[in-house]
Amino acid sequence: MASSSIAEMVRWGAANGVSFDTKKTEVMHFSRSKLRTAPAVRHGDAEKHPESALRWLGIWLDSRLSFRLHVEKWAAKAKAVAYHLRGLTNTIHGPLPSAVRSAVRACVEPVLLHGSEAWTRLRRTDELLASCTRPKLIQRCFHQEQMPPLQLASKEKSADAFIRWVASLDPLTLVVYSDGSLSSEGVASYGFTIHQNNVPIFDGSGRLGPAEVFDAEATGALEGLKAALNLRDAAQNIFICLDNLAAATCLRGTPSDSSQDVFLDFQALATSHGAVQVLWVPGHTDIPGNEQADKLARAASSLPEPEDAQPTLAYLRRIARQKPKEAFEAWWSTSAPEQYKRLNLKATTGCPPELSLPRAALHHLLAARSLHGDFATYHERFDHDDARLVCSCGRRKAPDHIFYCRKVPPRHRLRLAPSPNATVNLAIGKDFTKFIDLSKDSEFFGKICPRY
Repeated sequence: MASSSIAEMVRWGAANGVSFDTKKTEVMHFSRSKLRTAPAVRHGDAEKHPESALRWLGIWLDSRLSFRLHVEKWAAKAKAVAYHLRGLTNTIHGPLPSAVRSAVRACVEPVLLHGSEAWTRLRRTDELLASCTRPKLIQRCFHQEQMPPLQLASKEKSADAFIRWVASLDPLTLVVYSDGSLSSEGVASYGFTIHQNNVPIFDGSGRLGPAEVFDAEATGALEGLKAALNLRDAAQNIFICLDNLAAATCLRGTPSDSSQDVFLDFQALATSHGAVQVLWVPGHTDIPGNEQADKLARAASSLPEPEDAQPTLAYLRRIARQKPKEAFEAWWSTSAPEQYKRLNLKATTGCPPELSLPRAALHHLLAARSLHGDFATYHERFDHDDARLVCSCGRRKAPDHIFYCRKVPPRHRLRLAPSPNATVNLAIGKDFTKFIDLSKDSEFFGKICPRY
């Protein structure tokens, strides 16, 4: 069948002035199980036998799609680059460790992970999260007239200006204050209150499903607008006031992809009424309407969760960032070396601040943390007969000896009270700058406790 398809392709090419080079033709039979036979395929007068693997767009494909050969080849290339970078550095000389880390991120990892979309299951990671409403591809919103900025001054000045502005409004004007809240348990809720002539005439609140404060702010504004339009005085001007600048910007501009349907419904209602404006008010500045909406939103967190509520896109984005972080922290809590647990050191996927230290200083710090260095117990463990086991003060070398050495000038020593162990662990661990400053100011590793 494959030979007949190639023959048909060749005939089509001859009819349309296209030729196919037989030297570039490769054959591969794909099967989950091991093939008993691998028949050849004819391309014109040439007979092409299946290869053990073929290369397509830099990705090596084998018959069972195990991608083992692909990983081996690209891992070998990445190792070559890594060994080259390793040859440029050692524990004393070379560029800063943070610069080497950046070089690894830029030169080694892209080579190692080339084509990872084909051989990993990254495309299935969306199954780990719940589904949400898919946002629409909408055009960017443009206004015919220039829109004034939502925030023109500081919170205090904006609050004073807003209070004066509210007092000057027409008595029939409706002012809707809305707010969103996210409880410590992660419950998103909203509240709104409608004022007329500085008097509350209606309020409401509700709870959302899995969502963020941003989504609650938008929902509160929409529900407040709906309630205002249902009042008998809805023919008057309506001002929607909320203290979330991002939500207010999306309400009167291009809708966000999270809670997009809420923003679109709000804009449709505002356009149909015609006399609706969105304003930003500074939060927690004793504006009565805003404080009342905030209390309503907080109280609504105790309401039952709505049925068939789907998570919002903002919520899923936060969970997608939070889950890998939690998994990494859980792995570190069980896999961290005992000496690192004693120092209460936390691992990070970013660049640790220690890597900005010079190599010599970082070498001594890592030696004190890992207990692998110029220490008496370490040399005795590996039978280093030529090693110097004692400091010039006469005491045995140890990771914490720098804090107790009698030859360190008193003006450079650390105060170890009330708990020497806690102070030493903190100086070697999180507050490592004290260890670095002590070794540098006292020239401990250069003159007091040299290696040889």
